[in-house]
Order: sequence, then C-alpha cells, then structure tokens
Amino acid sequence: MPASSTRPTAAIVLAAGSGVRFGGPKLIAPLAGRPLLQYAIDAACESRALVCALVLGANADAVLERVDSRRCAIVRNDSWHEGIASSIRAGLGFADESTACEACVFLLGDQPFVSFADVDALLRCGADLYGRPAGGADLHGRPPIVALRAGKTWGAPVLFPRRDFAALTRLRGDSGAKRYAESQRPRVRFVAASDERAFRDVDSRADLRAMSATHAR
Repeated sequence: MPASSTRPTAAIVLAAGSGVRFGGPKLIAPLAGRPLLQYAIDAACESRALVCALVLGANADAVLERVDSRRCAIVRNDSWHEGIASSIRAGLGFADESTACEACVFLLGDQPFVSFADVDALLRCGADLYGRPAGGADLHGRPPIVALRAGKTWGAPVLFPRRDFAALTRLRGDSGAKRYAESQRPRVRFVAASDERAFRDVDSRADLRAMSATHAR
C-alpha cells in the first residue's frame, strides 16, 4: 500500500451510474485490455490517500466481477438512480465513519487519463495549504478547494476539506462536486494535470472507440 499523505484523506471513486447514454454498463467496457473503471481505481489506490472507496450502484455485482477493487472499500449506493449527488453522499458517509478524514478527493469512473500522480498533486497542494497558519483559509475562515486543471478546463478530481462536507451532502440530483466548487470559485486553487487529456471521458461507444485507437496511457 502506498504511504499515506500527511493528513487523513480519502480518495473516492464515483462509479454508480447506469451508463444510459452509452447503452449499457460502460464502466466495465474494455479499454486497452482493462475495464474502463480500472483506470480510476488504480489512480486512487496508487495514490497517497489514506483510504480509498469505490461507490457502486447500477450493475454493482457485474462491475465487481470484472474489476480489481484493490484497496478500495466497496460502498453500495442503493439510491444511485437519484443522480451523482447520492454517490457523493454515500462516499462522504464512508469517509466520515471510517477515518474522520480531513479531506476527500472525488474521482470519476470514466476518466482513464487521470493518474495517481494527479491525485497526489492534489493531496500535496492541500497538505501545503492546510498546513499554513489559519489553514490557508479565506477571510471567512474557509479552507481552499483544490481542483485539477488542463489548459483552461478544470474539474474532477477535486479535493474538498472537511469544512465542505456538510454542504456536499446537501447536493441533490445531478449536481456534482464541480458544480458545488464553481459556487465557491474564489476559494478554488488548481494543480496542473499530468496529461493534457485528463478530462476526456466516455459518454458514448464512439468515445470509447476513439480512446481505444490511441490507448489509455
């Protein structure tokens, strides 16, 4: 297991969706010899996060048969049909109950170009900011949020301090972590992605075919 970051942190992979636009369980579709979801699992598990969790919902048993969950705890989200916010709540519930983590990184299950180096960059930035006097907080005492950025695009994975957990649990439907971070834009800090393709994701079979033509890494 990788050495943990200096503060208790969790890496949470959100993978509960049904893949409606893909036309089936996209997260177990093969990409360069591995299920698509395996890339996000590997990024989380090879990072320096203290604990890792994999949030599953639709097709959970089929997913578990196809992927290696490694050191991820399996979190079942029976409310997955309510949208991604329900998976955020499930992941935070695990982080709170298991380790009382001071921060969480949320990863998406369909971004194969995000690596453990990106997660570690977020953790290092967060540890540096939160280690400063007043925790690097703004004038209202709120610690920074740290997001990945490639060029002008930014988004998940995103690191949130504990101060934001309560607000994140109030999200509903398809309001995800980035939408909440956008509402806190003055607090957001960025780290550069290790791969300029970091935000390429898979929504359709055409997306997967395009990725397969160049391989995942």
